Order: sequence, then structure tokens, then C-alpha cells
Amino acid sequence: MALLFFNVGVEIGQLLFIVAMLAVGALAARALGALRPVWAWQGVSAYGIGAVAAFWMIQRVASFWEVGM
Repeated sequence: MALLFFNVGVEIGQLLFIVAMLAVGALAARALGALRPVWAWQGVSAYGIGAVAAFWMIQRVASFWEVGM
């Protein structure tokens, strides 16, 4: 039961972090007065996040491969 509550707490923390980052982004867009530069950086950041996620996935799959052999 403790593990369930721990996992639920971790997931809630992740969701709160995402909400906070979206709020900061929205406030920054309003402060800048134009959404165009913000949208351009969102595409760049999406590719960066995807590249890091792909690296971690490949690294983890490779580590499972080594352990299994």
C-alpha cells in the first residue's frame, strides 16, 4: 500500500511540475507580448527533449541487453 501511495505522489508531483512550467510559459508569452518567438523555441525544445528521451531509452535497452546475456 505504501508503494502505491508513493507512486501516486510521484505522478502528482510530475503533473504539478508540468502545470507550473506551462503557467511560466504562458506568463512569459504575455510579458513578451508576442507568441511567435515562444512558438519557435517550443519546436526546438521539443526536438531536444525527444533526443534526450531517445538516448535514455537506447541506453536502458542496451543495459538490459548486457544484463540478460
